[in-house]
Amino acid sequence: MRVKINRNLCDAHLAFCERCLGQFLKYPMGYERRCFEELEDDGKDLLTIELHTGEHDIVLELDGNQRRLLAGEGWARFVDFAVPMYREQQERSRSK
Repeated sequence: MRVKINRNLCDAHLAFCERCLGQFLKYPMGYERRCFEELEDDGKDLLTIELHTGEHDIVLELDGNQRRLLAGEGWARFVDFAVPMYREQQERSRSK
């Protein structure tokens, strides 16, 4: 499965965002997807997540164990940049 997520579409704080994606990872077909732009069954065993947040684009390819880990830990721990907790922090840092 491949999903394209645009976090900039939702103004929820990071903790909600991580919980929301975690619920999707546990129950992919039974959870509301607020910031998903695309959801495609590509026939692959790996879940590909194309995540856009702020000015960053990330691609994560996850097997079943990695999906469970990400669902519990939150996606922000697995990226190489600081993710602000609140959306207005992103806006302020962009305007400087």
